Amino acid sequence: MSFRDRERREQELDEEIDSHLRMAEQDRRERGQSPEEARYAARREMGNMSLIKEVTRNMWGGNWMNALLQDLRYGLRVLSRNPGFSLIAVLTLALGISATTAIFSVVYGILLRPLPYAQPDQLVQLWEKNDKGGQMTLADANFHDFREQNHSLQGLAEFDAGLESVSGASEPRRIMVAAVSADSFR
Repeated sequence: MSFRDRERREQELDEEIDSHLRMAEQDRRERGQSPEEARYAARREMGNMSLIKEVTRNMWGGNWMNALLQDLRYGLRVLSRNPGFSLIAVLTLALGISATTAIFSVVYGILLRPLPYAQPDQLVQLWEKNDKGGQMTLADANFHDFREQNHSLQGLAEFDAGLESVSGASEPRRIMVAAVSADSFR
């Protein structure tokens, strides 16, 4: 809504409220009240004029944009009074937002991103428990027993991962490698 439209609407609203007040005053005068008593009684009956105008403006809609612009102007005015503080506040916010974004990116990449398989929610990992209750990898004989007696899982594969020294065309390096059974990629 443009400024001129808003001015026109405000003027129409004032005229409408005045019209209602005049009609209420006229009605009271016809009932025998003095002009002064009729004016006060009509105003009391009508209630808070500012509240009526505010409710009417809210009904028009678009008021949120004016409130936002008013808040932005106020914020800029407050920030311009103390530019040193404003600069520190903006830099602190920028640093906080960038650190949060970087941390979330790492957490997403390591923990939250789905595995690169067709149905990663159907992958499971099996362990054995040692006599102290700790996890340990399956013995080969136990793995073969699981595979032969399996009626629930679509397939079973073995893997073992760890740091190893790898050499090739460049200098040897220690990297994470995994040894997998032949049916792992199926």
